[in-house]
Amino acid sequence: MRIKQTGWFAAGPEVRNALEILSDGGFRLYFYLCLNASRATGISRVSYADLARELARSRRSIASYFDELRHKQVCVATCARNQHSLTEVEICDEFWPYSKERGAGTPSAWQSYRDSIQALLTKRACIKCSFSGADERFAKELFQREVTIKEIEQAIALACCRKYAGLLNGTDNEMIYRFSYFRDTLEEVQDPDAHPSQPQLLSQRILSAEYYEEKWLAQQDRAADAKFTPAARSKA
Repeated sequence: MRIKQTGWFAAGPEVRNALEILSDGGFRLYFYLCLNASRATGISRVSYADLARELARSRRSIASYFDELRHKQVCVATCARNQHSLTEVEICDEFWPYSKERGAGTPSAWQSYRDSIQALLTKRACIKCSFSGADERFAKELFQREVTIKEIEQAIALACCRKYAGLLNGTDNEMIYRFSYFRDTLEEVQDPDAHPSQPQLLSQRILSAEYYEEKWLAQQDRAADAKFTPAARSKA
């Protein structure tokens, strides 16, 4: 019997243990974290705003579910500095069905390059990239071409500015799910004729991406808060 997709998750006795001790909301959050965590480490990086939207729960409910997971030692979390920043969550070994890879020695140049790309992808809320095999192949292609992390950072910032503009004005409603999404903007960044003042644009692009991201997240929060008002519930 063949599996339809390669990104499947091994739901074994560890998941059953979680099902037995968690509330419905707590288990829903736990399983969402599992599906989005690195198989090698059990770690995912999420924001409360994203979780509230994805799980159709209020941010207050998400916070209470996290308290439940921590209290029952299902996960450990490094809390974000605010509700829009990313929280790093690691599923504890007892509730994680994979053997975790433990760091040993100094990482290779390729590993550092890949880790830097993954860190950049987790910074923007509009990026939902799980870093699949195809993403890793594209990253390795860039590594072999000696594309710098700074150029990749510029390409991501430029593409995200445009993505947020579309999300804010309603002409786009899709998140970014593939690292290869940035291929065209990366070529644009590397074209000296496209932006003659390229070296001076990075900080400006990053600030613009952060500005538009905050506007979009605020828009999402207003929509979520309206959905969970008593008036909205009474109509449901």
